[in-house]
Amino acid sequence: MPELPDVARFKSYLDATSLHQPIGRAVVHDRDLLEDVSAERLRRTLRGRSFESTDRWGKFLFVELDAGPWLVMHFGMTGYLDYSETSREVPHHTRVTYQFEGGARLAYVCQRRLGRVTLADDLQSFVRSRDMGPDALDEQLDFEAFRRRLAGRGGAVKSALMNQQIVAGIGNVYSDEILFQARVHPKRPVNALGDGQLRSVHRALRKVLRKAVDCNGEIERLPRSYFLPHREGDGLCPRCRRELEQVKVSGRTAHLCPRCQP
Repeated sequence: MPELPDVARFKSYLDATSLHQPIGRAVVHDRDLLEDVSAERLRRTLRGRSFESTDRWGKFLFVELDAGPWLVMHFGMTGYLDYSETSREVPHHTRVTYQFEGGARLAYVCQRRLGRVTLADDLQSFVRSRDMGPDALDEQLDFEAFRRRLAGRGGAVKSALMNQQIVAGIGNVYSDEILFQARVHPKRPVNALGDGQLRSVHRALRKVLRKAVDCNGEIERLPRSYFLPHREGDGLCPRCRRELEQVKVSGRTAHLCPRCQP
């Protein structure tokens, strides 16, 4: 599932390709991916408008129109954006096409149909309506704020990191890397973490996500000292070369090094 670094890449991609172009029409190919907005309202709202700027919160991409509400996109497990300077055939599994008056188009593609497209009055009201926690890279999420958000919780630390109401933007993939860097077992209860371990998790969270954004969300570009390139590759711990293991945490598969994350 696209996580914070992936959505940061989509944001940069849209900024580089699709801003300040009047929208001739929006074509809805799959109404089931629209949330709290009809196809008719989406088409009517976007017609003649242009994308003026973008923002991101957690796993959501927000696109400010030159007038009216914001367009909001969530990418599910397989979503991405595809821009073309011509209105050539859209990719397979395109769910919405934004057709610009100059002939270019932006396609919202989502093979497994788990993404969502909607409209919001503004970013903050949308975040409040979803009871979302702070963005994982928000500068205000310092260690004290992070500790307060985890206070009183007894579940597994991996589940807490993936809980979008605690911190927004982390999913199954990057929680593995964060916990490897912090040397914390994914099943360890949050309320069993000492101050030092909590600091390690918070420090790793910032370090890992910033590096992943710098690498454009491409796991193969992460340093070889990172966990994920080996999880996807040789299956050996980059520190001790022990074989990586898998465990189930709240129904999700977690990967870890049994020696480095006891």
